[in-house]
Amino acid sequence: MTSPWKCPECGLVNFASAANCKRCQALAPPPAVEASPQPAGIVLADGYVLPPPPVSSGIWRDGKTLVMTKEAFLPDRCVKCSGPANGYRLRKRLSWHEPILYAVIVIAVLLYLILAMALSKRATVEFGLCPDHVRRRRNSLLIGWASFLLGLIIPVLGFTYDYAAIGLLGILLFLAAIIWLAIAYKVANVKRIDDRYVWLTGINEQFLLQFPPVPATPRSP
Repeated sequence: MTSPWKCPECGLVNFASAANCKRCQALAPPPAVEASPQPAGIVLADGYVLPPPPVSSGIWRDGKTLVMTKEAFLPDRCVKCSGPANGYRLRKRLSWHEPILYAVIVIAVLLYLILAMALSKRATVEFGLCPDHVRRRRNSLLIGWASFLLGLIIPVLGFTYDYAAIGLLGILLFLAAIIWLAIAYKVANVKRIDDRYVWLTGINEQFLLQFPPVPATPRSP
């Protein structure tokens, strides 16, 4: 015992070294058991220490899939490398629908768009990104939009001046730019969204290790 103690019988405050109360000779109470310290973080095999799991609930890992409720808030770490995000948040409006709807594209693009808008499940997620991945994403978008503009201009010039090969290359560049931008805008892949949960892939594995395994519910598709 390292501090004075109060007698539980008569209330007299005794010295820390006293084994009995000076007034009534009652025994000193047993010392309080100190709680064991909580781990400061999760230590990985390579020695990297992850921060403790976030206090907010509603986030799990299912293999390489991140499962979260729509109300959950991801920690301030990069979802691509698990490095510090320094408060940067990329707010994304996600949507998902049953893959069978893609078959409607063969019938009619307009019908597909109407059904996709009506039947899609949506969720808004704020992703943390470190400065390095913010810069990479910005550069990828700049390259994509520059290629997109060139893909609009080159075919016009090529076919105007009878350079059909250059015009065709411009069309290919235009199509490639659309695919490039679709990939560059993505931060994570949406595996599924229902009325309550969101399933995401393409998340850094060390980032996923911050969260407990997914319980029996929700079940991954």
